[in-house]
Amino acid sequence: MAIISYSNGFIFIKNLKTAGTSVEVHLSQYCSDTDIVTRIEPPNPLHTPRNFAGAAGEPVFYNHMPAVHIRALLPDHFPAFYKFCFERHPVDKCLSHCAMLINSPKQRAAKGIESWEQYVEEAQFPTDFDRYTDAAGALLVDKIYKYEALADAVSAISRKLGLPDRPLLVREKAGFRYGVPTVAEVMARPAERRLIFEAFAPTLRFVDYS
Repeated sequence: MAIISYSNGFIFIKNLKTAGTSVEVHLSQYCSDTDIVTRIEPPNPLHTPRNFAGAAGEPVFYNHMPAVHIRALLPDHFPAFYKFCFERHPVDKCLSHCAMLINSPKQRAAKGIESWEQYVEEAQFPTDFDRYTDAAGALLVDKIYKYEALADAVSAISRKLGLPDRPLLVREKAGFRYGVPTVAEVMARPAERRLIFEAFAPTLRFVDYS
């Protein structure tokens, strides 16, 4: 997903497993008919996709679109708009990602992940730094908010953009968090913790997690 809001002057970059769909649904309600709002799956009645396709009907703006691609398409607007995304503690993010791959029938059929141990062995972790940095590793967003402070972050974003300061009531894609260890259990396993934190090293340049 991406939201490019001309009416409110912001670009929301959606990362994996950071309540991005919930934030998208929330923010899309304040977008105008001329703003760009990409599709989500499954659809939500509070979320109306718009203006994401080109003349031939093929999507130009798409789910989890990197900031560098948005900048290339909107070079005049990108520098002036407020650009932001969310990040999450690496271990918690991986556990949430793994639980989704195991417990979502669609994801399980596509990825074939059966357990946390298999997930760690394959090390296909949900790193997102390339969605909000350029090829040289330079940051392309103005702010990275923490998932752990989601409610306060949404309130701060609303105040900054002059949007109604309403709580985030929608929680999409929840309910898959079972069948995996706890964060504390993984943090107590040095080999697993080290593997995850090494994968997230580029992320940790910008967000303080330990």
